[in-house]
Amino acid sequence: MCSRRTIALIMLSLLLSLGTIFPLFGQDDTILTIAVPSYVKTVIDEKLFEPFETAHSGIKVVVLSLDDNTLSSSASSDFEKSLDYAQEYANFADVSLISSSTLSVETTRAGYFLNLAPLINSDQSFNSDDFLPKVWQSAQWDDGIWYIPVWAMPELLVYNMKAFDEAGLSYPNETWTFDDLAKAARQLTTHRSNGDIEVPGFQASDVGLFFYGQTRQPFYEANGGLSVPDFNNAGLPAFLDQWVALQKDIRTTSNFDSNKIPLSLARPWKLINASSNSEEQWAGALLPGGVAGLRIEGFAVSSGTLNPEAAYSLASFMSSNPTVMHLFFGSTPARHSMVGVQDENSNFVYPSVSEDVQQLMDKAIANAVPISELRFADYLEAAISNNIDAALFDTGITIEEAISNAIKSLAFASVRRNTASIIVSTAIPTPSYTASQIVLHFGMDIDTSLNPDLWRQAVNDFLANNPEVGNIDLRTQVYEPEDLDKLDCYYQSYNSVAANNFGNYLSLDPFMDADPQFDKNDFISSVLDQVKQDDHIWAYPIVMQPRVLWYNKDLFIKAGLPLPQQDWTADDFTTALHGLRELPTLGKVPIFVPSSFGNTYLLMLMAAYGAIPYDYRTSPPTINFTDPDTVEAIRQVLDLAKEGYIAYNKLGGNGGTFGGNNNAPITDDTLSNYSWQFQNLLSPDNQESARLVNFPRGQVIPVSYGIGAAYIRRSAQNPDACYKWIVQLAQHPNLFGVMPVRLSQLSDSTLAVSQGSDLTKVYQEFASTFTQPNTLTFPDPHSESSRNFGYYVEPLWLNKAFDDYVLENGDLQAELEMAQTLATAFRECTRNITLADITSFTIQETSDAYHKQIVDCAVKIDPRMKERFSSYYQNN
Repeated sequence: MCSRRTIALIMLSLLLSLGTIFPLFGQDDTILTIAVPSYVKTVIDEKLFEPFETAHSGIKVVVLSLDDNTLSSSASSDFEKSLDYAQEYANFADVSLISSSTLSVETTRAGYFLNLAPLINSDQSFNSDDFLPKVWQSAQWDDGIWYIPVWAMPELLVYNMKAFDEAGLSYPNETWTFDDLAKAARQLTTHRSNGDIEVPGFQASDVGLFFYGQTRQPFYEANGGLSVPDFNNAGLPAFLDQWVALQKDIRTTSNFDSNKIPLSLARPWKLINASSNSEEQWAGALLPGGVAGLRIEGFAVSSGTLNPEAAYSLASFMSSNPTVMHLFFGSTPARHSMVGVQDENSNFVYPSVSEDVQQLMDKAIANAVPISELRFADYLEAAISNNIDAALFDTGITIEEAISNAIKSLAFASVRRNTASIIVSTAIPTPSYTASQIVLHFGMDIDTSLNPDLWRQAVNDFLANNPEVGNIDLRTQVYEPEDLDKLDCYYQSYNSVAANNFGNYLSLDPFMDADPQFDKNDFISSVLDQVKQDDHIWAYPIVMQPRVLWYNKDLFIKAGLPLPQQDWTADDFTTALHGLRELPTLGKVPIFVPSSFGNTYLLMLMAAYGAIPYDYRTSPPTINFTDPDTVEAIRQVLDLAKEGYIAYNKLGGNGGTFGGNNNAPITDDTLSNYSWQFQNLLSPDNQESARLVNFPRGQVIPVSYGIGAAYIRRSAQNPDACYKWIVQLAQHPNLFGVMPVRLSQLSDSTLAVSQGSDLTKVYQEFASTFTQPNTLTFPDPHSESSRNFGYYVEPLWLNKAFDDYVLENGDLQAELEMAQTLATAFRECTRNITLADITSFTIQETSDAYHKQIVDCAVKIDPRMKERFSSYYQNN
């Protein structure tokens, strides 16, 4: 498996080796990269792309390959690793060959791949009816089209006719029930003389497919357009009992030749390669219920591509190219129009397939279960695997585990959507420059495809005005500390000052003091204070990322409700929740569906209703969980969750993260480059009814925001040039596509032109809240540092009080009193722990020892915490 660092090195080597292909900097040619497995790349001729490059003037296609398919780990087995691999793949190339079994709800929910639906819908030449219906449906979920299929292959019951004849069994057929299959599987299982199983009679896999074939019941529900796991099928427990009983009866731990299994769910390779001289006579049939499985490969577009339209066109081109079809032996083209088309540029001829086998494959494809219909079924398979060896298999526990893991995986994907950087490295050619000039190595973690022309112009303008700089080496994949070591300066879309080792960075105070154009008073509120440590400024703020609410304008109008204004109140919010609930089309679905991590959205709502459990206007924040007015206001908000108006997920489990539902009547969001709703809003073709508004207010005005800022490394070859470049970027916030941090920029007409007058008003209103004495700023959870680990641990008791009241119908007053007692005791215990120097975190043992002190305090005052932080006590 390639690591991120390995991929970055591959990319760097490729760009250097192909430098002569790229035009000189400033010209209009565009490089598109396409990633395929190495076995495919070896047979792709560069002439393959000539028709595409001719039709798309100024585009050059470069083929990249990985040693293996990075999308190889299922989220159901290890969702974090699965998303790590998917992120690597999405960052690797503009267009990628993917497998339908690995491009999943989780990877698209994380925002790694581009929803192609808008591009397809606007492409009049694209004929979706040309695709095999079940294959085309497989590429669609969550109101999106996520890849363009190239080929498909069915999965059938492949069986050995001779084995069935010897056992006196009738051959499988689509009228079989699962009981028929189970009976045959047991009878076909062979045993050794001692009674041990030698070869199973059936290779059991894909429980979801077999259940769907019997019931036509999926394992998901489309909740407002986004999938949520749903295993509440009446017949599922009984079917799982049958399935597990069969597996236990026929499985063996001994080695055996899998080719000897007489019945299996498999692709039809053995039918295609059948030989009349073989002792085994293989045949195929549809599964019980008359269905088949599918395996599909196609081309997806990275959400980090700088050229989405061109990348989409390339993916579409690949799906209708005869040469590409011939790369996949034994498959069926995904397009009707490509069936039987020969590649004039190739002498390769497929082996003939018998008419009977071809008819069976065609029938299987026509009756296949679209892969998108089986979403989340893999969690059931994984849960069965985890529990099958239990002395007494518990179906209920297994189903609950599948649901829990699916929810956790989606929650983790939603966190990744807000935090992960998906940016495909674009080859920026190196211009000629003299030996006296420098190359400025600058990194960033944003998607410059929002405005590539502006970035190109910004670089050209800077080089023209700063002759000492010969080139700016823009790097868009900055992940690990070793990546930062290669840079002179860089931009990050989150505030990392608290986590940085100051020994590796330059304080910006001397540069700012010497800059006659720098005006601290032009920055909004306390933005500069957010990047200050030890009385020094360590980063140059460029943009803000305010936390806001989205609301569905059309639903408010249908409900006869006034549209939310920027100064709406808690009472207005409550009225909206109740009014929207009356809409027949919404039924009992939650009205406010949070999409953010942690409890900040709850604390902000509670502040609007009059509760300030943590008052962040003091340092450390003042604890007040038990004041009567506070308890009552907390109760008001949590009651909205108990009554189903607010979707609530256990804070003590996965942090209360939800899946970001842009079809929910109301949801929250942080306006950043990684917000899909925000990017939709910026699109000139946006037709959605989602609109922005600030959080409601009460006696206080709750706000929260993140910061995007630039940093200068102490090792910078020319720190003065870095500062000048950063200042130029700060003068053009449109490069970053979000809210500027300067008051003067909020009133600049160019902002309204680039982002619209409505959005500009939202920014201006948000900025104006900081002039109010009753504004309460909540910290951005993504900017917290492990250096302040106690700030993460302490609120856990408050979260538990919320969970117990909402989910367990607990006594809120008692729970809050207990939470305050424990939080206060924890703070007292940690008072004498010296705040760690950031440099200590470069040594794992020192870092662990510091965190262990804090965890020891938590466990000392509440032994239940030992289970949560069990990793610190594994050797005890």
